Amino acid sequence: MSEAAYHLVTTEHLSQSEAFLTLFRASVRRGGNEQLASATARQLLATNRLLLDSPASSNARTKLLLQDLELVLAEIAQLAPQPRSRDLLLISEGLEQGDMLSRLRTAVPSGATTIQGAL
Repeated sequence: MSEAAYHLVTTEHLSQSEAFLTLFRASVRRGGNEQLASATARQLLATNRLLLDSPASSNARTKLLLQDLELVLAEIAQLAPQPRSRDLLLISEGLEQGDMLSRLRTAVPSGATTIQGAL
């Protein structure tokens, strides 16, 4: 796979992760159902791990972002079917303190869109 293809896949993954984390944070604030969030986090976590083990992580900044994202996704993926409010609070605080959403938004180029079937 070419470097451009890895870049495209990484950008798409970071964009999806940013959207997911934004929705997760909003869901926690309004007391939503986190069961779906756990399943989605597991899917994103699998892609994240593949990207970490690929040439996509050869850039130090991208690698650090993927590593930090992996931790957040793993926390969400591990949520019990009836998560405790303390667990949700800790994950939310981690998102804020780690500035994860801002870092993801910065990493995804403005106007980046989902391109299905490009690879």
